[in-house]
Amino acid sequence: MTQQIKHLYEFGPYRIDPAKRLLLRGEESVQLPSKVFETLLVLVQHSEEVVSKDDLLKTVWPDSFVEESNLSQSIFLLRKALGETAQDHRYIVTIPGRGYRFTENVRLVAADEADLIVESHSQSRVTVEETEPRPEEGKSVSFLRPHKRPWSWILPIAALLLVVSGLLLHRHRSTTLGAGDLVLVSDFVNTTGEPVFDGSLKQALTVKLGESPYFNIVLDSATRRTLSLMGRSPDGRVVPPVDREVCQREGAKVVVGGSILNVGDKYALNLDATNCLTGASLAHQEVEALNKEQVLNKLGNAIPALRRQLGESLGSIQKFDTPIEQATTKSLPALKAYTSGDEKRAQGQEVESIPFYKMAIELDPDFAIAYARLAAVHTNLQQPDLGDEYLQKAFERRERVSEKEKFYIQAHYYADVTKEIDKEIETYKLWSEVYPHDLIPFNNLSNEYVRIGQPDKAIEAGQKALRLNPEHASPYTVLARAYLRATRIAEAKAICEKAITQKFDGWGIHQLLYFIAVIEDDEAAMQREIDWFKGKPLESWNTYDQASVALSQGKLNRSRELFERARALALQQGLKEQAVSITLDHAFYEADLGYRQQARAAAELALRMIPDSVETKVFGALTLARVGDIRRAEALTNDVTRQPSLGTIMNNVFLPCVRAAMELARRNPAAAIEELRRAVPYDLGTPPDGVAMYYRGLGYLELQSEKEAATQFQKILNNRGAVATSIYWPLAHLGLARAYAQTGDTEKSLAEYREFLELWKNADPDLRILKQAQAEYATLSKPTP
Repeated sequence: MTQQIKHLYEFGPYRIDPAKRLLLRGEESVQLPSKVFETLLVLVQHSEEVVSKDDLLKTVWPDSFVEESNLSQSIFLLRKALGETAQDHRYIVTIPGRGYRFTENVRLVAADEADLIVESHSQSRVTVEETEPRPEEGKSVSFLRPHKRPWSWILPIAALLLVVSGLLLHRHRSTTLGAGDLVLVSDFVNTTGEPVFDGSLKQALTVKLGESPYFNIVLDSATRRTLSLMGRSPDGRVVPPVDREVCQREGAKVVVGGSILNVGDKYALNLDATNCLTGASLAHQEVEALNKEQVLNKLGNAIPALRRQLGESLGSIQKFDTPIEQATTKSLPALKAYTSGDEKRAQGQEVESIPFYKMAIELDPDFAIAYARLAAVHTNLQQPDLGDEYLQKAFERRERVSEKEKFYIQAHYYADVTKEIDKEIETYKLWSEVYPHDLIPFNNLSNEYVRIGQPDKAIEAGQKALRLNPEHASPYTVLARAYLRATRIAEAKAICEKAITQKFDGWGIHQLLYFIAVIEDDEAAMQREIDWFKGKPLESWNTYDQASVALSQGKLNRSRELFERARALALQQGLKEQAVSITLDHAFYEADLGYRQQARAAAELALRMIPDSVETKVFGALTLARVGDIRRAEALTNDVTRQPSLGTIMNNVFLPCVRAAMELARRNPAAAIEELRRAVPYDLGTPPDGVAMYYRGLGYLELQSEKEAATQFQKILNNRGAVATSIYWPLAHLGLARAYAQTGDTEKSLAEYREFLELWKNADPDLRILKQAQAEYATLSKPTP
């Protein structure tokens, strides 16, 4: 007779000895009923497959007929024994309508020494079984009968083997990644002399690794910054030996890269994963393509095996393995053009990236993510109509991308095309659950919570984004904006200052610092930020902010000059939509100050510039309603409401504000207040800053509902961060003074008048609303006869 070779299975912290029908967790035995153990064994032995319910029933209960409920009960007990919860099926996944799949990485141990270790856990003695072997099906196996040894030999050998197996286990664990470990994707070494492979193969590899939640890919923006800190060009190629240094500086664990070379008429592709600290090889794959057209496909075929070598479970790979031609494109030249577009955007050249993305979709009309990139570029350039057009095409092709890019397209589609913020937020939530180490969903969740007026949730999401990637500029801006919106000025300022020390001081940080300087009435700091924007592409944005501040200080003539300059700068830069937006904001601010002629002229100008835009019509209608042209405002509003999809903010904030303005013009304040009920949850959102609360306060004043009016104006004053540069900040003081006057609380009323007059101490002296306030204050100050 020959000695039986032990086949042991390891997964997670568990080990199975099939011969002894034993499940161990560390050194502890896990008690399982017989049929539950057999169910586990079948699943583990077929960990790369979906095991049907019929096959499980026939294997575990071969000689009897049992109900499917028996199997369900075994699965339930097994999951309970393995510590699974209803929310986390780490080991066993139900495949609806088919069966079950064991998803954890299973390692096979086939050695006598491993058996000795198992024996030492389960019994206090060591035995050597002498039974006939049971070779695996389809394989011919022969065994030699071992010589019997004295007991004095066996125990030292067992101890030695325990040490060796421990070292082997440590070595195995050190060569794999943990979920969420940072991975740097380096550039391919291209010795073919064909530029089409430059950048494009790295792009494909990044997409394929990035679609897995197991990998946390270092962002290109972080790599560019690290190269700069190393004294290298930020656009330089990251190849050996530079890649390991970049990897270490980024705090990554593994660098993954590759090479491509000609072998006659064929192409040889190599993929390598290397430990950043030691340089040890962790994984390697080689494939050969018969021609250039096969290169992408062959690369895609090699990546799952590499992922498996790096420790990702088979179940995860099977779930997140979009074919590479679908995740990217079937056209290598299209991928090269797309990659060139991304490189331009990384350098801040949004306009220059457009021809490359257009070339990509010309070469492959189904290249979904290229449409999405074009949409993002045009949206950033304040060209929303073009952005929506491209985003619609991306959404129609969203099945031709990886899972992560599908989330990206859907979220932006709901944000920009249908403007359904609830669906957008749900998409980002799901994205963050599937990819918990991804910065983007948390970052964008924070932005959206700011937009709908939920700053506390915005802070929570922003904090998560910054924790995930403190080496990226965007989370600093996002979190600082959330703190500012919550009127947590000190925290917002601290985040901005930290960003500057990290050299992450983009326009967003400097805009926030300008707002903070306004709130703190720090003129020197305001001027520093104004100087920073001078000559930069977004100077028109800061000029618009200056105009808003001047108006909030009662400097009407200065604000008009600045609004006109901001509009001119935007037009010089080809940003027509932004110029119209500036004009419309100026128009309804002038209307709220009572300057009807100027307000109407600005609104008409905007309506001529972009007559078909929904936003132009709505804000034009708002201005016209405030100047008393109800008929025209109503016509524009009716035209807008015939549109198929207006979105969350339009339906719940903008249109109610327009209708409320019309009701105020009709001297029907109760109806105006009713119209604005839908806007209450979004009062602290943006834009517009404070207008719904202000109009609601005006309505209550007219109704002589002094307490309710005071509540609305006080809400504006309690949330200075939400109205940092808004005209409604000083006007809320005036509204509150009038509300207290109606209640007969003269002392409080006079205090608010004095606050307003102090804010406008340098205002244009002939400003109508200022003269009214001065007259009201003088009357109220007179002693009672």
